[in-house]
Order: sequence, then C-alpha cells, then structure tokens
Amino acid sequence: MFGSTAAQTWLWTLNPSLAYVGQGIVMGPTTTIHMLLGAIVGWGILSPLAKSKGWAPGAVGDWENGSKGWIVWVSLAIMLADAVVSLGYLALRSVRPYLPHLGSAVHKNLPGRVKTLLSRRSHGGYTSINPNADEDTAPGSPLLNYQDNHRTNPLSGELEEEKDADDAPLDQQVSDRLVAIGLVLSILFCILCIHIVFGNLVPLYATVTAVFMALVLSIMGVRALGETDLNPVSGISKLAQLFFALIIPQSNKSSVLINLVAGAVSEAGALQAGDMMQDLKTGHLLGAAPKAQFWGQVIGATVGAVVSAFIYRLYTTVYQVPGDLFQVPTGYVWIFTARLVTGKGLPPMAKEWAVASAVLFAATTALRTQTAGNRWHSLIPGGIAVAVGMYNVPSFTLARTMGGLLAWWWRSVMGWKDTPLIVLASGFILGEGFLSVVNLIMQCAGVPHLE
Repeated sequence: MFGSTAAQTWLWTLNPSLAYVGQGIVMGPTTTIHMLLGAIVGWGILSPLAKSKGWAPGAVGDWENGSKGWIVWVSLAIMLADAVVSLGYLALRSVRPYLPHLGSAVHKNLPGRVKTLLSRRSHGGYTSINPNADEDTAPGSPLLNYQDNHRTNPLSGELEEEKDADDAPLDQQVSDRLVAIGLVLSILFCILCIHIVFGNLVPLYATVTAVFMALVLSIMGVRALGETDLNPVSGISKLAQLFFALIIPQSNKSSVLINLVAGAVSEAGALQAGDMMQDLKTGHLLGAAPKAQFWGQVIGATVGAVVSAFIYRLYTTVYQVPGDLFQVPTGYVWIFTARLVTGKGLPPMAKEWAVASAVLFAATTALRTQTAGNRWHSLIPGGIAVAVGMYNVPSFTLARTMGGLLAWWWRSVMGWKDTPLIVLASGFILGEGFLSVVNLIMQCAGVPHLE
C-alpha cells in the first residue's frame, strides 16, 4: 500500500480484515483518528528515530531489540499517565459530594469544648446570626417542614421517601443474602485458584490485596462505563501494576509475576463488572427479570470459562502463539509494563522519552476531563487511544481507521440512521470470528486447503 520499503522495513501494511473495520465502526471516528495519530507518531517518527540513533539496533519487528519493542515503552508511559489522571479525577469527583457531610459529621461528634473553640468567631463580643433567616424558616413553618420531609440522605444521594422504590418485583430480585454468599465464595475461589496455579511464587497477602483492590477498581470502572460508555480496563490494570510495584520489593525474584497477576485480577474484575452492569441495564430497560439475568450470567460465565480454555488450547495446537498470524501485542504490553514499573529491561533513551510522553499526556488527559461536552473536545488526543495506536502495528490501526471514517461518512455526511450501521459492524465482527473457529476446526481435522 505504501511501497515495498515501507511494508518490509517499517511494517506499514494494511490488514484487509472486515472484523477490524467493524471494530472501527463501533469505536467511532474520534477514537480511531487518535489511534492513527499514535501510529503515525510511533511507527512514522519514533521507530525510524530509534533505529537511526542506535537505540533499537535490531529488526524493526523485534520485540526485544527492535524499534517495535522500543516504542512500546513510550506507549506504556502514556497509558499509565492517562490512567492515573483520569481515574484520579473520577475518584475525586465521586468523593467530593460527601466531603461537606463528612465534615459536618466529624464536627458533630467532637467534644463540646473543642467544638466551641472551632466555632468561635472574632466578632468583638457579639454573635452573628443568619441574615437570610426570616419567619418562613421558623420552627413549624411550611418551608421548614417541607425541607425536613424531603431531606436528602448524603450517603445514598436519594430522597428518603424514595428508598422503598424498587426496579422490579420482589420475586424477580436477587436476594442480598445470595449476593453476600456469592461474593464471599467467589473471592475465596479466586484466591484458591491463584494459589493452586502459582503456589508460593505469589504470596498470599499479594493475592488478597489484588482481589480487594479489584473490588474497588471495579466500582470505578462501572461508574466510568455508565458515564462515558467506555470501560477504562487498560488504565485500571496499569494502575494496579503501578500500585504493586510500590508494595512489592524489586529484590523479590517473582516481582514481575506478582505484578502481572495483580494487574490481571484487577482488569478482569473491572471488565466483567462493566459487562454485567451493561447487560443488567439493558435488561432493565426491556423489562427482563434481574434474577433470570443473574443466573444466566452465572451459567454463561461458568460454561464460557471452560469453552474459552478449550478453544485457546486448540489455537495453540494449530497455530504458533505468538507468531506472525497471532502476534498477541497485548501480552507483550503486560510484560513490558511489569518491567517498566519494577525498573527492569529499559532500553537506551526509553526512560527519557517515556517520562516526557507521560507528562505531555497527563496534561492532555487533564484537559480532556475539564472540557468534556465542548465541541473541540474530540480534537484533544486521548492517551489510551494514542498508546494503542503505538503498540499495535499499523496494519491493525489502518483497518480500524477505515471503519471509523465509514461511520463518520454514514452519520455526518449522509445522515443515515445508526441501526443499519451497527448491524453491519456486528456482522463483520461476528462473521469473521465464527469462520475463524470453523477454520480452526478444519485445520485440526486436516481438511486440505483449496488450491
């Protein structure tokens, strides 16, 4: 597409995958254009620069010594900066409404003498009164009675009179007892499985910390998904890896493995929580019974865990994973993140470029959080999208960008409805996914290829 030199030397090729085009349609033009920006900066500027300066002397496509492995450090720093800023802002905004109530509660429970000292004012011997107070707010007035009867609960954010309002009949709801028992059993099962698989390589306290950290981060992921329609699982996992880099000493021979397990648990928790909440919200809008959805999710998750492991074994039996066909760039990103936050394996000049990129995209992420809703908000590059465009080879990004531009043309230029476009994108993704499994089965059965 760009010539033999660009394709063979610098990996600028196009993968004509309709599944990637469908993914680009779902992502939309803004995200895909930001990914294209990351590909241009990473593979069009940084990759040749690292190669010419000798920072990445190996072949461009080499993860260890080539520029492909060098630019991934820059993308990881961008993802970490984006995760810290965006999730920090989300946590602060979630806590902010309760700070005045927390201060009032603390002040209320202070000893009388301390409370008197704190409330004392230097008004020259007189006590100030509320200048706005009048007979309308006197005891027994209709206004005060209305305020007392409609007081908002600071912890729940709901009116007390609305506490008893239910989304579904009692016989269709999942009982609190079942939720509590299921939560405890699932936590114990997760800890037991990790201990069985990794043994003493991952200490018990690290596993327990990772699980309970995943519970907190899952709440943040669900809230972000509900507000923005995007679940920041990549940032959540990187944040967990950064946290475990602080509490696990680098002298520990299993520090990289512990870091990977912690990030995996956190990302899996946030991802599954977001998916289930989306399903429950959709079911609520359609009038489905929450209990039926709950048991359907339990059955689906159980069967899916077994089937996905079986399918993975089939793929690794037939294909080389990682290999030319299945490069698994995310796997390298996870490993490189663990090395980055534990201070291992940094190539020449990667630290300087990573720090500079992190500072730059921390600023752009902060700006994006403050300008949400503005017309020019989409012009500010998103850190995660740019980073994904960097660590994926251009062939993946170009196909997704085509899908994003198709979505823009469909909606903005032609003004057509979204439903046919979403159906088309779903067909692209599901069709290629289904046929890939069929092709896998045929490969296992030894069916010869068509000449």
